[in-house]
Amino acid sequence: MVDFAEMLRVARAASGLTQAALGERSGIARPNIAAYEHGRREPLFDTAMRMLEAAGAEVEIGPAVTWTWTEDRRPYAVPSRLWRLAPSVCLRRFDPGPHLWWSGPRRDLDLAHRRDRLRAYEIVLREGSPHDIEDIVDGVLLCEAWSDLTLPRSLRSAWAPLVEAERPPDTWADAS
Repeated sequence: MVDFAEMLRVARAASGLTQAALGERSGIARPNIAAYEHGRREPLFDTAMRMLEAAGAEVEIGPAVTWTWTEDRRPYAVPSRLWRLAPSVCLRRFDPGPHLWWSGPRRDLDLAHRRDRLRAYEIVLREGSPHDIEDIVDGVLLCEAWSDLTLPRSLRSAWAPLVEAERPPDTWADAS
């Protein structure tokens, strides 16, 4: 589920607009924009689109991600498709929390560093709920890292069709 308040705040800030300037561009009163950004009100769809477009945001609507579980002794969450995350989300610092990192001393992982990102992906794919997975896994970064992830065989088998569907055919083999 998308948090519209956060999306609007991020879009407005990225465009360098104040709430008043966004109000002038969109024709929506500044107090209403403030209420939307703080989650006190939810706009109608056309109002939301008008504000996001006035902030210079590109809106893409696609199918929702649905989740199934493997039927192994240890079930793993498997999505219906991969998704993209904003760079500020998929390259941030990540605290796995005790529900994911339940063994040994816990530490923050810096998702901007590949080694930490691989570790975070391994942890969240093995131990995480769909919400945990959607929160840090970016489809493109997952595809790039796929062959280097250490995952249980049944988890790898369940996710492999998603990753393989997104990866381009290997054209390097023909180049030699």
